[in-house]
Amino acid sequence: MPFQQTIQPQYRDADPDGLIGLRGAMRNFQDIHTWYMHSIDKGNDVLPEQYGAAWVYTRYLVTLSRRIDYTDTVLLTAWMEPYRQPVLVNVNFTLQQHGEIAARGKVECCVFSLQRQRPLRLSAVDFPEGIPEEIPGAIPDFIRLEKTAEGMTERYRRVVRYSDLDKSRHMTNLRYIEMFQDAYDAAFWKDFDARSMELCFLSQCREGEELSVRSMADGEALRFAAVHGDGTPACVARFSGQA
Repeated sequence: MPFQQTIQPQYRDADPDGLIGLRGAMRNFQDIHTWYMHSIDKGNDVLPEQYGAAWVYTRYLVTLSRRIDYTDTVLLTAWMEPYRQPVLVNVNFTLQQHGEIAARGKVECCVFSLQRQRPLRLSAVDFPEGIPEEIPGAIPDFIRLEKTAEGMTERYRRVVRYSDLDKSRHMTNLRYIEMFQDAYDAAFWKDFDARSMELCFLSQCREGEELSVRSMADGEALRFAAVHGDGTPACVARFSGQA
């Protein structure tokens, strides 16, 4: 059975238009995955102390059919796909409001050793059997982004600070979408009505590190990269105006 949670939309997740869009949906997806894993005692409240590990997200995909308002509750649904390898797993999501799906997407994630700084097999944390399930649905596949910043223009530089960090001592994934959105101003995003985004995390960003935030147009989409000081990309992303 998929895991479900009903929530009240929070104004703190709103975009400048006052409604909840891609950024808020991505936060909701991470929330429901967190609650999902807590419900089976395999959340980040348990893994670090018992196994020296934590969940990390390696890829996000969010598509938005309509923006979320505050006149109704939101039903979040999550389920884990059957995994075809023992390390990386996909968790699918839907977000419903007013009886309609407003957003859908998925995350690719893994259990990460905090000491060895590498992914672990799910069996290393005694992950229970029978959790993954095959549920047909209209959850799009990952696009397979180009893992390069070649041809992109630097928009600004950003330093990783204390408030960016999560329990793994890396910059939390939720900061990246904001970092990429800040490459352009409000007038740009009003004209470019982003309805879909994918982020792929390639390496971790640490406190005190200065990142080069870069972007380029790619047809009707925008490509982004956050680049380390040595020129290698830490994260790449693609924003599209089509859901």
